[in-house]
Amino acid sequence: MPQRRPSTLTTGRGFTERGREGRISGYVFKLMRESTGLTQEQLAERLNVDGTTVQGWESGRRPLMAVPVGSYLALKHTLLGLPVAPRLLSQLDLAMEADRFLGYILSADRADTTGHPLASWVITRSFTDLLAWPFTKQIPVVLSGVASPRARRGPVPSGPALAADEARHVFTHLKVIAELADVTQVDGMLLRRQAHYVAGFDGSSETADWLAVMQHAEERRIRQTAEWTPAWAVVRSGAHTLARFGDRDALAHFIRGSLGSDECEVANLNYWAYWLGELAEPQIADTFMIEPQAWHGTRLLDHLIAKLYAANPYIDVVAHTLWSLLTSRPALLPQAVSRVMPPLTRTLDDDGISDQSRRELQEVFYALRMSQRR
Repeated sequence: MPQRRPSTLTTGRGFTERGREGRISGYVFKLMRESTGLTQEQLAERLNVDGTTVQGWESGRRPLMAVPVGSYLALKHTLLGLPVAPRLLSQLDLAMEADRFLGYILSADRADTTGHPLASWVITRSFTDLLAWPFTKQIPVVLSGVASPRARRGPVPSGPALAADEARHVFTHLKVIAELADVTQVDGMLLRRQAHYVAGFDGSSETADWLAVMQHAEERRIRQTAEWTPAWAVVRSGAHTLARFGDRDALAHFIRGSLGSDECEVANLNYWAYWLGELAEPQIADTFMIEPQAWHGTRLLDHLIAKLYAANPYIDVVAHTLWSLLTSRPALLPQAVSRVMPPLTRTLDDDGISDQSRRELQEVFYALRMSQRR
């Protein structure tokens, strides 16, 4: 374990319920409103509220999560009657979850693992993209292109934003919580894994160094067994986070050393399926990875095809997971041929991939060719 604390937060119980957050959901609501072509005043008239209420929702000053349940449902039904895609309404709900998470952390002046949101459920890609938005400034893919171009007066924020001291507080909290997590418990390991991953949205060299130290500590932990453990899941997420910082070695090391058993291969695929939404049921512990799960694989296949290029910092895990998916689900081969072959050929022609990725992609290439001859 690291020997230094990265934080000035004190330990012990002491969270208080702060004013509810609304910045992420407010901005999602704003994009939805703009996609309809309505002004704030026009939407306010449709909703039978005054214009300042809509302004408050969009700015986050009046958090949507403070709206009574009945009124919120009426609001959603009204939005469904406008040209708003239903999928965007589900993003609004997730954005409120992300705001709740931010409000929880921003209200914390003490670090306490008891009842922490990151220990209560396995977060998904959709949720994480929304949560990362204020830090990375990258609009979630599902929201890109939602708003119609409009003339604006004066400087307009391009997304939800946190002040510098708020962002520092969030990342300091996550680092402390990760180190305090009880690694003898499944929920403690879930907390550590997810705190590692979300802390990676900091992007600073200090956080990169901290993540590397934590990753080495978890790698030492799983050397004791070649089978799946909750610590395996921590190492998997940590390797992905370090790849985001440009460190491909951790991911390559994880693939070589921690995907040797059938159980771990199944865990990797099950996690991908959950992350991308092929497993729709929310999960409360990482142990779902090694339990029997029913999912098709089409969504995962589509994702891997889109990410199959040599410059992708995650190319090693993309190549391995594509190989593992088509090996375990050969029924996907016929539908994969025409779409996989072009990016697969381009990637194999690139000198920038590892030897292991090349071997696995060559096996995929031959399997696809054989499927065409049947």
